[in-house]
Amino acid sequence: HFPPEDIIFDPNVLTIGTGMEEHANYGVDFINAVKTIKEQCPYVKISGGISNLSFGFRGVMKIRESIHAVFLHHAILESGMDVGIVNANEMLHVTEVEGELKKAC
Repeated sequence: HFPPEDIIFDPNVLTIGTGMEEHANYGVDFINAVKTIKEQCPYVKISGGISNLSFGFRGVMKIRESIHAVFLHHAILESGMDVGIVNANEMLHVTEVEGELKKAC
């Protein structure tokens, strides 16, 4: 048996922006999954590889960084994600994201 605090779930962040409509909600789906896992198993930890989310926008760093900032804000503060696997060289704080771009994210 493991203590719940020693268990880490990684629900897999899937790529948005692929051009396929069925992929458009993957970020929201991950955030909802985190919330559900935390409700059912409150002491476990949850991680996610954040660059997967914006892979469809590779080469457009301003968009990728903005998506990551907005996503992390919601996933951590609203749903309880514990660990975001990120490239620290490509990080923006959510307050640094331009208004219209923040709405689009």
